[in-house]
Amino acid sequence: MNLKQEAEFFHYIAPKVRELVLNYDGHAPVAAYKARPGDYATEIDVAAENLIVSEIQKRFPTDTILAEEGHTGTVISDSRIWIIDPICGTANLGRGMKNFCSNIALADKGELIAACVVDHSQEDYLWSVGNNRAYINDKVIENVSRDESFGLVIDVDLGAVSDIPKSERKKCTDVILQLVLQPEVMLQSLNSSLSFAYVASGKVDGFINVANHPWDICAGSFLIQQSGGIITDLVGKPWQLNSVGAIGAVNKAVHKKLLHAYSEA
Repeated sequence: MNLKQEAEFFHYIAPKVRELVLNYDGHAPVAAYKARPGDYATEIDVAAENLIVSEIQKRFPTDTILAEEGHTGTVISDSRIWIIDPICGTANLGRGMKNFCSNIALADKGELIAACVVDHSQEDYLWSVGNNRAYINDKVIENVSRDESFGLVIDVDLGAVSDIPKSERKKCTDVILQLVLQPEVMLQSLNSSLSFAYVASGKVDGFINVANHPWDICAGSFLIQQSGGIITDLVGKPWQLNSVGAIGAVNKAVHKKLLHAYSEA
C-alpha cells in the first residue's frame, strides 16, 4: 500500500499544529464545557482540530472524519476514516503543563493504516505508515525494549478513571495496588494518551488504560504495533478499533506482567 501522500501530510501538519499551540503562549481560554465536571475544550483544541480537518479535506476529500470536538457523531465503517484528538491532555494544557499531544490516525476497512502523534512537550512527532516501522521525526524507532533490571515505568491513566461507573472504580485501585507491590515497577500517570506514544518509543515500558474513545488511543496503538510493541484489550485479546480499555507494552514479558496484574485485581 502506497501511503506517500499520508506521510507527506504528517510532515506538513505536525509543525503547523505545534506552531498553533505555541502562538497561544500558554493561554488556553475555555471554548466549551462538557458533561463531566473538569472536562472541557479550550480554544486551542478547537483551532487545532479545525486546522487538521481542513488540511485533510483538501488533500483527501472523499475520506470521513471522526474527531473529539466537532465530528464526534461519525460512525467507524469500512471506508477510509481519520480519527483525531486535536489535544489529548486538555486538563494538563489548561493548567500550564506540557504533557499533552495531538493524535491523528487513519483507518481503512476497519484496520489502522497510518498514524501521527505530535508531542508538544518535546516538539517531536511520532509517525508511521506501516511496514513495521515507526519514526520520531525522520529517525526510525528501534531497540525500544530495555533490561528489566533498570526497573519498569508503567503509566496508569488516572484521567480515564472518571469515565467509568463508580461501581467499577475499585477494580482500578486494585490494579494499582497489584503494581505498587511489585518493587521493580515505577508508576506514573501523564493524564493523557502521550504515554501510549511513549511506549512506542520506549520512554515508557507499558500502560494500563481502563476506558477510552477511539481518538484517544488509535494513533498510539498503531505506533506501538509498528515499533514492535504489544497492545491488546484488557483481557489479552487483539486490540481493535471498538475496544474499550487497553494494555500496551514494549515486549511480551512486560505485557504478561500487566495482564496478570489486571486479571488478579
